[in-house]
Amino acid sequence: MTDALEDHEGTVSIRGRTITNLRFADDIDGLAGEDEELANLVERLDKASTAYGMEISAQL
Repeated sequence: MTDALEDHEGTVSIRGRTITNLRFADDIDGLAGEDEELANLVERLDKASTAYGMEISAQL
């Protein structure tokens, strides 16, 4: 998964700090300033997860 997140160019700035994602034990929250950047990140994460036999769950 790190490969999919490494070159992600979409960012959000919070109090002057640039953040691209939030990682938890079994979750990754992707962040982006533009819809297109977020769609690109989700596509990259989907490809990476499929390679490991995993799938993305978007349940709330």
